[in-house]
Amino acid sequence: MLALLLGQLSFTVRAAELSTTQRLELLERRVNQVTNLTLELDQVRAENRQLRGEIESLGHEIDQLKRKQRDIYLDIDQRLGALKGSGAGGVSPPAPASGGGAVEAPADTRSVPPASAASADRDKIEAEYDAAKALLSPQQKRYAEAAKGFETFLAKYPNDPLAANAQYWLGEAHYVTQDNAAAQKAFEAVVSVYPDSNKVPDALYKIGRIRQAAGDAVGARSSYETLVANHPGTAAAGLAQHVLDQLRR
Repeated sequence: MLALLLGQLSFTVRAAELSTTQRLELLERRVNQVTNLTLELDQVRAENRQLRGEIESLGHEIDQLKRKQRDIYLDIDQRLGALKGSGAGGVSPPAPASGGGAVEAPADTRSVPPASAASADRDKIEAEYDAAKALLSPQQKRYAEAAKGFETFLAKYPNDPLAANAQYWLGEAHYVTQDNAAAQKAFEAVVSVYPDSNKVPDALYKIGRIRQAAGDAVGARSSYETLVANHPGTAAAGLAQHVLDQLRR
């Protein structure tokens, strides 16, 4: 009888051990699944960041083309005004060069030193800006160097028309590397130093995203609401409204 009881006890212990082993194996499988899902999520997030960078690069190129187009029309308007002022109403206005290039200056003003010097300076400034911006491209992804390039640009040309854009892309250079503190500081400077820039809506949206990621729901909501109220109709305002709707649910 005692031997039978000992045998049953031994069988129960072995069964308990086997059950525990099975539970451990199941737990390990679940942990592996969670790990794989986490890796996939990180990959998706990285791909999304890259896509945002490509979209913003395209947006910058469009902005640059629009700016060049405005310069061409402004140049034409100025020349038409000069012709009218001189009484040469019958003279045809200069036509844009083929391919959307710059309007060629008349022979009597083409070689004026001040205009040439200004053009050379403008080309130099834009070349420095473009060099820093190129470092953010998906092909290069040299974000730290891009940040230094924009910091140098802003130190040299704080009042240049491209300064607001440089300040915004400085924030993006930090944002894409997840240096959120430096990114938020750069984006806040866009809003405070260059309030009339068309980059303000995007900067406000990024500030909201950074605050939201940090768990500051109140601060994030404040950024989104400011964006929606002050910049209606912009793409950034549409994104902010979508996030606000989610936060209210």
